Amino acid sequence: MKKFLTSIVFVLYTTVSFTLFAETDGEKLFKMNDPTGAVPLLEKDAASGNVSSDTFNYLGLAYFQLGEYKKSMDAFERGRKIPQSNKKLLYFNQGNVAYASGDYDTAETCYSFALAASPEFYDSLLNRANSRLMMKKYKECLPDYKKYVEVLPDDPQSDNIRKLISYLEEEIQHQIEEEARLAEEQRRLEEENRRLQEELARKEAERLAREAELRAQEEERRRKLLEDVANSLQQTETTNMTAGAEDVLDYDYESELE
Repeated sequence: MKKFLTSIVFVLYTTVSFTLFAETDGEKLFKMNDPTGAVPLLEKDAASGNVSSDTFNYLGLAYFQLGEYKKSMDAFERGRKIPQSNKKLLYFNQGNVAYASGDYDTAETCYSFALAASPEFYDSLLNRANSRLMMKKYKECLPDYKKYVEVLPDDPQSDNIRKLISYLEEEIQHQIEEEARLAEEQRRLEEENRRLQEELARKEAERLAREAELRAQEEERRRKLLEDVANSLQQTETTNMTAGAEDVLDYDYESELE
């Protein structure tokens, strides 16, 4: 496939909240681009329960800015347990952190949840397509890209995405043809293997038949040999034959007959 990748919409979203909660010092420091100072204060807010809909989103973003991706992911997950939190943004930002970490599978999942929360969250649609592209899920990412340019035809990235769509369609067609070629190759290999197995079986059967024939011939040879020996020992000539009357008993007695 041609080397072409549209850039991810890597916007770490924040929101402006209008709640009954006053803005905390941690949130103020985050907005002042001071993640180092914001993190401990935001963690303190989280521990005390003094949280707004943005607290965990800011906390996750602050950890991300500090390069602590695991803690960032954890903050977004903790935030989703808060009823008033913005689930869409938490999933989206968590997906961005996962993407930045190279965990494209988790990123795809997070973007899908963000879309479930808000189907018209098209930045999440584009980022999910990019995640799938990075995992070479070409058939899965293509519909996302097509939908994105369909609903946002004037987006600054639309032309690049259309080019990418064209490349993906070529790649998918190539994959289909390659899969067919490999399937045919496998069929021929299996057919040749069956032929070889049948040939080996035939040769083995012939070998066994020859061995059986040789054994039968050997058995016949031994049988004749034994028969010849037996015949040579058998006394059948007339000079050696007897009527069985060679030995006669003599009786000395006087007849009492008159």
